[in-house]
Amino acid sequence: MKKAALLAIFLLLLNGCKKESKSEENNIIEINQASKEDILADIPTVECYLFVQGKDSIELKIEIQDDEVMGSLAYKFFEKDNSTGSLKGDINGEILKADYTFKSEGTTSVREVIFLKDGKTYVPAYGEMTFKGDKEVFQQSTSLDFKYSQALKQVECE
Repeated sequence: MKKAALLAIFLLLLNGCKKESKSEENNIIEINQASKEDILADIPTVECYLFVQGKDSIELKIEIQDDEVMGSLAYKFFEKDNSTGSLKGDINGEILKADYTFKSEGTTSVREVIFLKDGKTYVPAYGEMTFKGDKEVFQQSTSLDFKYSQALKQVECE
């Protein structure tokens, strides 16, 4: 009788283990059935751009996921105030519009930046600025001057 009870318990435990194993196999199959495109769509694209002229430079590094952009931006102009900071915004068509949070001379500021995507370059926009709360924004985003002479060319990210 003891042997029969032990055998029954053993079979129940063995049967329970088998069911769990099948469940794990099903999960593995479902995960492996995700398409390569679906997996890659969830990975942000990282791109780097650089403008250099003499001792002046602008560096842009962005992560793009869907239409959202995050990254870093640095303006380094010879004998002028440099600024380095983070970027957060979005892309609408060929326009990258973002808030640039940066430090310059020990003060943290937020300024709206706009770039025009032109092939493998980003062209910075300049125009009259005004303050809206604590953020400096373009007065009229319809009358911007895109400086092709300062176009940032795509480079390998370091």
